[in-house]
Amino acid sequence: RIWWGARGTATPRVKKFLSEAKQGVVPATLWLHQDAGTNAEAKVEVRNLLSSDGAEVFMTPKPERLIKQVLSIASDPGDLILDSFLGSATTAATAHKMGRRYIGIEMGDHAKTHCVPRLKKVVEGEQSGISESVNWKGGGGFRFCTLGQTAFDADGRINPEVRFNTL
Repeated sequence: RIWWGARGTATPRVKKFLSEAKQGVVPATLWLHQDAGTNAEAKVEVRNLLSSDGAEVFMTPKPERLIKQVLSIASDPGDLILDSFLGSATTAATAHKMGRRYIGIEMGDHAKTHCVPRLKKVVEGEQSGISESVNWKGGGGFRFCTLGQTAFDADGRINPEVRFNTL
């Protein structure tokens, strides 16, 4: 079930028949670093954006070029993008530059130390990552919100500190 191509010299692939696939055709796309970027490139992007703010750089940030590839395939301008692990806000920054709306969720302090400063710079027109390829000049805005106290305790009971109007 390993296929080496028509001449037997290609990179080996597992042969999968359409009747075995769950839906449609099995994807055969490979994104090389030349097109999608690397973690090292992403570290440089984040370091250049946030070093003056004293923020530590994540070990494995994603490059904006990779997120651009994903968003180009999976969304259209104006669509809503959800990133429930915002990290250094690469997805939000890329979505913003590509004309997508976005919701980012982050529990750590780096929501304030990484995400907010980065998104402010995006709005101001910073030119890192995909900015040139999408002709990004700045604009728009974002809203930063914090959640209140946890509504339920570990046993599922309503937290007595949370008032009815808040619920």
